[in-house]
Amino acid sequence: MTKMTKSTTWLDSTRGWVVVVGAFFAAFVAFGITYTFGVFLKPIGMTFDASHATMTTLFSTLSVLSFFLSPLTGEVADRIGPRYVVGAGALLMGAGLLLTARVHTFPLLFVTYGGLIGAGAACLYVPSIAAVGEWFKKYRDIALGVSISGIGCGTLMAAPLAAHLTAHYGWRTAFETFGWASMAILLVCAALVSRPPGLKEKEKVDVWPKVRTHTFWLLYGALVLCAIAIYVAFVFVSPFAMDIGASHLAAASLIGYIGASSVVGRLGLNALAGRFGLLKMYKASYWILLLGCVIWLGSDDYPTLVIFALVLGVGYGGIAAMTPAVAAARFGIEGLGELLGLLMTSFGVACLVGPPTAGIMADRTHEYRWPVFISVATALAALVVVVQVKKTEGSSEPEPQTAVRERSS
Repeated sequence: MTKMTKSTTWLDSTRGWVVVVGAFFAAFVAFGITYTFGVFLKPIGMTFDASHATMTTLFSTLSVLSFFLSPLTGEVADRIGPRYVVGAGALLMGAGLLLTARVHTFPLLFVTYGGLIGAGAACLYVPSIAAVGEWFKKYRDIALGVSISGIGCGTLMAAPLAAHLTAHYGWRTAFETFGWASMAILLVCAALVSRPPGLKEKEKVDVWPKVRTHTFWLLYGALVLCAIAIYVAFVFVSPFAMDIGASHLAAASLIGYIGASSVVGRLGLNALAGRFGLLKMYKASYWILLLGCVIWLGSDDYPTLVIFALVLGVGYGGIAAMTPAVAAARFGIEGLGELLGLLMTSFGVACLVGPPTAGIMADRTHEYRWPVFISVATALAALVVVVQVKKTEGSSEPEPQTAVRERSS
């Protein structure tokens, strides 16, 4: 249970939007750093003479840790507030990047890159996003959409910057630059995020009755499958583009295009949820994700890859933005941090399975079409699963959020 003060004037307040700014930049840094991996895949692999399969295992280590630690960091943030957790994430992220720049034996990368950066990311995303959910009621979906759009903006900025720094100064200098910059930005984020005054005293909430529902596991399964499609694309679209003749910078820019268009999905599709219904737009995002993967399957030139990146980004952005809102709408905000953390472990499962499998197939076949096939198949399976969610909600579609807002005003 949560002990609340009598006044709730902090709901939808200016102070809440300050928290949104902190959460935006926390997501900006955490996922901007994580999603540049495809840019570094070949340079780091060449430095350490590592295969695609080995390199993707490194990425999976980071991602699995970041998502599987999220329930713990979410629960800690529920108990003591997000500020100290995000501050710890700032130090871990910066240290991981700076130490990775100085590593000269490949196994140590699993500690510095996979371990420290993964743990840092776990301290950033769920605690800050859950804090945003607590500060808002009427504008919660909009606030969450703005916060999560930091992922897309971070990807848009970080991938081309990483390619530029790597091309001119080497990947080690790129990591060192990212290390100092990320630590500084994230420490400011830690100062901005906080818990609402009405929620200062919290008792542990038992989320397991919610976890045991059919709805939770349908959402979880759909997220695992769609995340495989997304992460295989993030890791392999740059090597795929270079394989058909694109430059290193042009190939890295595709990751930026995914990030840029994901902002459209996060804000645009999320905004349409108020008109057409949250669950309908959530499912529409899965359809768009599948369309993007199909375009990738038929691509054999760079302009088609740009279209693929833009379409995939919209679908991915809509899924990422609306997942917290769907969870809050279905299960309430009590224990939301821990519940979101448990949902986010689905992305860890996806990273454990998807990129390494695609890497093994790319190594054996010596070409990048098999990762594309994996993305298409898993995106299709994710759509099949997510359309079943309505069967657990009865025959009626959840009402549009605007109607809920009008009644709650």
